[in-house]
Amino acid sequence: MKLRLIFILITIVISSIAFSQFSIGVSFSGISYHQGNVNTKPFKWKISKNGKLTGFVSVSLLASYQFNNYIGIKIIQNLAISDCAGKFAGITHIGIDFHDDIIGWESQKSQFSMTFGPFWYYRKNWLQEKEYTHKEGFLELSKDNIWEHKFIWYGGVIEYSYYFNQHNALTFSLLPAIPYLYTFGIGTKYKY
Repeated sequence: MKLRLIFILITIVISSIAFSQFSIGVSFSGISYHQGNVNTKPFKWKISKNGKLTGFVSVSLLASYQFNNYIGIKIIQNLAISDCAGKFAGITHIGIDFHDDIIGWESQKSQFSMTFGPFWYYRKNWLQEKEYTHKEGFLELSKDNIWEHKFIWYGGVIEYSYYFNQHNALTFSLLPAIPYLYTFGIGTKYKY
């Protein structure tokens, strides 16, 4: 019985290593939608009349490792050069990456994935903005009052990838920061 169990474990590990794929990518974001009762007065790049749809300038770097057809791990580092209030911000995310083969979707050209894991969000303090009022419990202020930040243990990114060939893909991503906002991105990735 032990020998059979060891054989099964070795087979799983070898097949995972044989299939494993490493990807790197870059994504650009510039549109977000803020949900709920939001003070949009400090927003610099309002797209909609009420200010809930707004622009910003952001680049994300990602690295992912796919163990098999179903699961992997992804790391995302987002740098917002200018968030909706014109300040620097960032998101660091690491999560388990679930792939569409779990639900039986098998396509050579298209791939859906969803990453679930912790987020660390940080931004330059908005208190210098006249119209901004700090919400207790939403973001914590750093001791020097330069940064606002929040650690969220649950978060995710939904990604659709369209592969031009075996290695290169065009990606579309959605960051649903429920219940606060949704951001949309477009990018590219290379699968080794």
